[in-house]
Amino acid sequence: MAMRGLTQFIGDIRNCANKEDERKRVDKEMANIRKHFKEATKLTPYQKKKYVWKMLYIYVLGYEVDFGHMEALNLITAPGYSEKTVGYLACVLLLSETNEFLRLIINSTKNDLMSANEEIQGLSLACVANVGGREFAETLTVDVQKLLFNPQARPQVKKKAALCMLRLLRKYPDNFAEDGIGGNQEQKDKLLDLLDDSSLGVITATMSLLLGLVSHNPELWPDSVNKCCKLLAKLNHPNASKEYGPEYVYYKTINPWLQVKVLRLLQYYPPPEREEVNKRLCEVLQRIISETSMGKNVNTNNSAHAVVFEAVNYVIHMETNQQLIHAAVNMLGQRITSGNQPNYRYLALDAMQRMSHIPEAAQQFKRHQETIIRSLKDNDVSLRRRSLDVLYSMCDSNNSEQVVGELLDYLAGSDFSIREELVLRVAILAERFSPNLQWYVDTILKLMSLAGDYVSDQVWMRVVQIVTNHEDLQLYAAETCFKALKNEAVHESMVKCGGYILGEFGHHIASKRETSAEEQFALLKDKFDSCDQNETKQLLLTAFIKLVNVHPDKVKERVVALLNHHTHTIDAELQQRAIEYLVLSRPDKESMLETVLDVMPNFPERENILTKKIKERERASTTDRTANQIKAGKGGEDDDEDAPTVDLSAGAAGSQTRPKGAGGGGAAPSSGGGGGGGGGGV
Repeated sequence: MAMRGLTQFIGDIRNCANKEDERKRVDKEMANIRKHFKEATKLTPYQKKKYVWKMLYIYVLGYEVDFGHMEALNLITAPGYSEKTVGYLACVLLLSETNEFLRLIINSTKNDLMSANEEIQGLSLACVANVGGREFAETLTVDVQKLLFNPQARPQVKKKAALCMLRLLRKYPDNFAEDGIGGNQEQKDKLLDLLDDSSLGVITATMSLLLGLVSHNPELWPDSVNKCCKLLAKLNHPNASKEYGPEYVYYKTINPWLQVKVLRLLQYYPPPEREEVNKRLCEVLQRIISETSMGKNVNTNNSAHAVVFEAVNYVIHMETNQQLIHAAVNMLGQRITSGNQPNYRYLALDAMQRMSHIPEAAQQFKRHQETIIRSLKDNDVSLRRRSLDVLYSMCDSNNSEQVVGELLDYLAGSDFSIREELVLRVAILAERFSPNLQWYVDTILKLMSLAGDYVSDQVWMRVVQIVTNHEDLQLYAAETCFKALKNEAVHESMVKCGGYILGEFGHHIASKRETSAEEQFALLKDKFDSCDQNETKQLLLTAFIKLVNVHPDKVKERVVALLNHHTHTIDAELQQRAIEYLVLSRPDKESMLETVLDVMPNFPERENILTKKIKERERASTTDRTANQIKAGKGGEDDDEDAPTVDLSAGAAGSQTRPKGAGGGGAAPSSGGGGGGGGGGV
């Protein structure tokens, strides 16, 4: 029955011409409510409901309601359904889980949970789930569980009880037993038996709870696998719509949300051990993946593909079924060519990226390499990012030159939103799958010339580490860096890399007239004068003193003049280096100069800092434990431990043949990507 006073108040609010009029009307009504609540004992149940409804309407309008809470909660203790409805609603809207008033309604809520009226049971369950509170969880969890397992309970009550249990489990897992329910096999069996309930709504709610329990501790629920396989087969049976009724058919798909939950739960466990169960599951997956096609109705496509892509996720989890892998690859290949369906293209590319670790799938994905490369030029930035991820994942020693070449070509015209990540991935691929080290050096130098602003110090430091540890590469690296620095426009990342390599290994090319020590000094001096970063100048000062150590009769006079000029510079680090190197260049400090600038030792092999950065970006940030996170936790954190990398120790055995003191000087970057360009302390 409509409340005339409430209806009139809502009409007055809607008819207000401006916010000020609304505020006046609200203040007037709140004063009226406050006046009547002072004599609450004289109010009839109808009046109490009416004034609390007005309070709630004022609250949802955005106004603060700081009174009347007790009057609202007293309605929960009333015997009538309408009074309890407004009382529980007021509790949900006005009170937080830490409010002390909640203690006053625990007993009333407990009694309502045991009520014979299913509507009242539903109200109390909704209150417990939405408000929560530790005291609610500690006191009422057992009662909620009894409702869930009560065979006489109506389906509506069971659904709400399951979802209420899930809410309490997520909020206060420490209040539950290790398995999330009573801690005994009988109750676990009762919960699994609910998956055979005649109501698909109960099954869906139970599956949500079971998925939460499994994510909490999957080792305690292995029996759920066979039940889920059986349920998935029933949902995909040709007569499923007749068995469960048309109300659960969403655009020709039987309860797609339930099927997605079932497939997600299965991903926490290995494939079923029983052969007949495994065979039946594979048949269902094969039918889901192969028989789903693109139609004209958007909603039909969405409902079907929600299940299809989750089925592909399970195939990725299984890894070993060749027939399913082939079907999944064919389906994904069709979806990435859906020009007018960017969402499906994105999901297909995402699945490809996660599937690329399976060798059989990675080989089949190469058939779609050109399509993926074209996706790098798509208008949608999310598709461009995902295409980059797929190319990164599917790259190997057989196609690395083509993939890296395409990425470098794309880099020249790529937008700024993905350029930094593109640079990072090109650097990793160039190292991991380089056909030879000279190609690797050429690739990184080209990378720095195309996108120097986005090349972090870790990239050129990694080049230095590899060149240092491979003596047969040092001559080529020095020649290549010298040629690169001859260009007029050179980014400072290139200057740092070239300055370090010429300082360390420039003696390999000093015998040639065009690359003599004098030419090297002149080239680096030109870059020294034009660079803006003091860090670059600091590194070049170290390179100059190394030239003095190896070629004192050719460049010492000009280097000393440069050092003298910077003994009074404003930058403290640059000034300190200039003074220290000036002292080292004196004739009586020749032995100390050789000691300080002794041959650089080989770098120890460590995990590539660039790979670490990629892992950090890809790490899941959700609070829930997903199946992939649990699987990764069991298998170790290093996903790339078997991936080939450039061996920093190769060719490094024994001492390297260099002129006296050609290396050293502390300009070495740390192999973990630490700061480079430091001067040796004197």
